Amino acid sequence: MIDKIKKVFNTIANGICELSLVVIIIVMMTVVITRYFFNFTPPWSEELCLFLLTWVGLFSSCIAENKDSHIRLTFIDGVFPPKVLRIFGIIRYLLKLVFFGLMTYYGVQIFSNTKQMFGAIKLSYKWQILPGVFTGAFCLIFLLLKTKIIFTDTHERDKERQLEAILNEEGALNE
Repeated sequence: MIDKIKKVFNTIANGICELSLVVIIIVMMTVVITRYFFNFTPPWSEELCLFLLTWVGLFSSCIAENKDSHIRLTFIDGVFPPKVLRIFGIIRYLLKLVFFGLMTYYGVQIFSNTKQMFGAIKLSYKWQILPGVFTGAFCLIFLLLKTKIIFTDTHERDKERQLEAILNEEGALNE
């Protein structure tokens, strides 16, 4: 059940990124063709591409959160004992919950109070705020679905150390 929910939200985020990138490519190709062959640049093209790039950037961070592929200082895993690493993991998890909760809350506040419009593409700035709201909400969902794993599973280095201990015991028995 949890995997199905994660898959649905990941598919939505991935689809938004893919669609946005395809539109960016089409618009930029149109800009190049119209500029060099017709000496004309659509005035809305740059603004639309920057707008869509915001969507790609924020929704790709959702995908990274789901796959646990954000950048980390992994050398710390070999320095501290497993109990300390577990505490660090829980603190990191709680900080992410607070950050994405605030991102969602204040994103909704800004979204509901924004009245400004883009110049060239005639869209409300609310559409620029919307991916931040969705990113915060999606990441909160991904984090909440990982709650049990964060608080109960062993750290990655625990498994490696357990394997090393078993191999060392077998080596000592063979001697």
